[in-house]
Amino acid sequence: MRTHLTARRAAVALAAAVALTVPLAACGTSSGAEPGGTSQLELWTFLDPASDDARGKALKQVVEGFNASQDDVEVTVRSINYAQIDAEVIRATSSGQGPDILNVYSTQLATHVDAGTLQPLADVAGADLDTLKDDSIFPFDGVTFDGEVMSVPWEVRAWMLWYRQDLLDQIGASLPTTSAELADVAARLVAETDVTTGLAIGFSDQGLGADFVEKFIPFTWANGGEVLDGAGEPVFAGDAGVAALGMMADLHDAGAFGDEALSMTADDVVQGVAAGTIAMAIEGTQRVGAARAGDGIGDNLQVAPAPFDASGPLPTAVAGQTMGIGANSADPEGAWKFIEYYTSVESATAFAEAGVLPSRSSVYDTDAFSALGNADELRGWREYIAEHGRAEVTSTRFNELSSALVSAGQKAVFQGEDPLAALKAAAASYGG
Repeated sequence: MRTHLTARRAAVALAAAVALTVPLAACGTSSGAEPGGTSQLELWTFLDPASDDARGKALKQVVEGFNASQDDVEVTVRSINYAQIDAEVIRATSSGQGPDILNVYSTQLATHVDAGTLQPLADVAGADLDTLKDDSIFPFDGVTFDGEVMSVPWEVRAWMLWYRQDLLDQIGASLPTTSAELADVAARLVAETDVTTGLAIGFSDQGLGADFVEKFIPFTWANGGEVLDGAGEPVFAGDAGVAALGMMADLHDAGAFGDEALSMTADDVVQGVAAGTIAMAIEGTQRVGAARAGDGIGDNLQVAPAPFDASGPLPTAVAGQTMGIGANSADPEGAWKFIEYYTSVESATAFAEAGVLPSRSSVYDTDAFSALGNADELRGWREYIAEHGRAEVTSTRFNELSSALVSAGQKAVFQGEDPLAALKAAAASYGG
C-alpha cells in the first residue's frame, strides 16, 4: 500500500477540526525507563477496562497480567470512544505527544499511517513478527504499508445475522434464507410481537456512519459490484450499488424498520437488541456478548450467516482490531513487550471468552480454547469468514467515504430520491 501526502494533510486537518470540539485529556509519551525505575507506558484504546462490557473486563485482565509479569514496564490505559479516538491520536501525535501503544481498527489504519501516528515494527519486533504473521488468519497485507508492518492484528470479526430465536418461535417463523424472506419475517416481528424494529440498519451519520456502511458494502458485493476500485476511486454508483440500496428500501417499505432507523448508530442497534426492542440485526460478531448481556436476552439471541439468495448467504467483510507502537513512544521495546503479551495465546483466549474471534490460528487448537463454553460458536464464525469473507474496504479517507454513502442511503431509502442519482452525488462528493 502507498501513502499519500495529501491524505496525510487531510487527516491532520480533520484532527485539528475535531480538536476544537473534543477536549483532550492529559496525554503524552512515556517517560521511558528511568535508571533503576519503571518505564511508564500508555495504551490508547476504545475499550474501557472499568466497564461491565465483557471485552473491557478481558482488557483489564490482560493489562493487569502484563504488569504483574514485568519489573521494568508498566502500562496504563486511556479509553476513548471509537468515534473519537483516531482524531485524538492524530492531534496528539502531531504535537509531539500521543500514545506509546495504540489500538487501531483496520479500516482506519491507512489514515494513521499517512498521519504518521505509528512507527514500523520490524526493527523492534525482529523474528517475532514473522511468527505472528505465519500464525495469523488476518491477512498481514492489510497491516503492511510500503513493505513495513505497521501494526499487529489481535482480533477478527465478521458481520452476521443476529436474531431472536424465541421471537421467531413466537410468530412461527423459520430462520430466513433469502433477503426476501428476511424482509417478510422482520415485518412480521414488528406486527406480531412487542419489538419496535424487526431488522435494524442504522442510517445515522454519527459514529462514523459505521452501521450503514457495514451493510452497504456486503450488499454491494453480493450484487456483483465493488465500492472502490484498485486505485481507490469510487465505483459504487452503478447497478450493484443501486441494488444494495434497493434491498434496504425493500426492508423499509415492508416495515422491517421505520424512520427510527434514521437516528440509529451501531451503538444504538446493539443497545436496542440488548433492550429487547430490536429483533434482528446484521452486526459484528465482536459485540454479540454485549447484546446477550441484556435482561432476558441470553441465548435467545442467536447468530447465523446473513441471507441473500438461493446461491448462498451474504459475503462478509473481514476486519479487526490491531495494535501498534506510537510514533512518539520513548520506549518502543517496552511497547513491543506489551504487544507480544497482548497477542499471546493466553491473552487471545481471555478475549475469546468475551466473544472475540482470535486472529491467531493456533489459539483454536488449544485445550484452553476448547474448554470455553463458546468455542464451537467461535469456530463456526471462523468457518464463515474462511468461506464467505472478503477484506474490508480501506481508504485513507474512509470517514469521508462513510459520510458520502450514508447521505446517499438516507436520500434513497427515506426521501424517495433516485438511488443512482444519490450514489452519483456521493461518488462526486468523495471523489472530489
